[in-house]
Amino acid sequence: MKILKKAMVHALSRESLGKIFQWACGSRYSRKLIRPYIRLYQVNPAEIKHPDQYKSLADFFSRDICPSLRPVDPEKDAVVSPVDGKIADLGFAREDQLILAKNNSYSISQLLGQSAADDFREGYYFNIYLSPKNYHRIHMPFGAKVIKHKIIPGKVFPVNDLGAATIKDLFARNKRTCTFFETPGGLKFALVKVGALGVGQIVSHFTEGQWIDKAAEIGRFEFGSTVILLFQREIFKPVESMLSGQEIKMGQRIGTMIY
Repeated sequence: MKILKKAMVHALSRESLGKIFQWACGSRYSRKLIRPYIRLYQVNPAEIKHPDQYKSLADFFSRDICPSLRPVDPEKDAVVSPVDGKIADLGFAREDQLILAKNNSYSISQLLGQSAADDFREGYYFNIYLSPKNYHRIHMPFGAKVIKHKIIPGKVFPVNDLGAATIKDLFARNKRTCTFFETPGGLKFALVKVGALGVGQIVSHFTEGQWIDKAAEIGRFEFGSTVILLFQREIFKPVESMLSGQEIKMGQRIGTMIY
């Protein structure tokens, strides 16, 4: 059964299949799928426009929402969730390792690149999975300057529970973007946007050297995926009630920066 599951995941990740999927979801004819999609994934109707206002299923998927629906914690030192989603994992990195599912781990150096890994060893991290029902725009967790941004090519394995349980080093093998930030006090954190099956594009809205305020929109996924947030050692204190498997919303406080 495990071999069958692995074969299925590899088949689904084929680039040709992804391109067909992207084309189909971007077609105007895919508008007819929006209402069934809302019912299937139980998308909150209070957070969407009239379904007929979207140009395609892809347009619906990357939809905006009214800012009043995502209040942002106003405290100066508060770090907020950059996305809506489920916490797949969280905790302190064990030397160079981040834990995934069923004792499957991956290294910070694999995820970020060797040159960046030293800044984040023993630091705190969140792995947040965005399901098909979620709001898929990405926001700034804390006010800071972009010091580096890079695109890392890779596969497009699904990042759901099946993919996480089947593919070793999943997040270090999928295509992704890694963005590194620094606060005025010299505190550093990184935000990784991980591509997945059906993700036609990972869009970013900033340039290196730019200052970005907390909660400002910094990008979006055009289909479901994962965001990994990492902090330098001893600069971040998580909210004690945060647990693996917990649903969180963009703007919700997830911790505090320690100066």
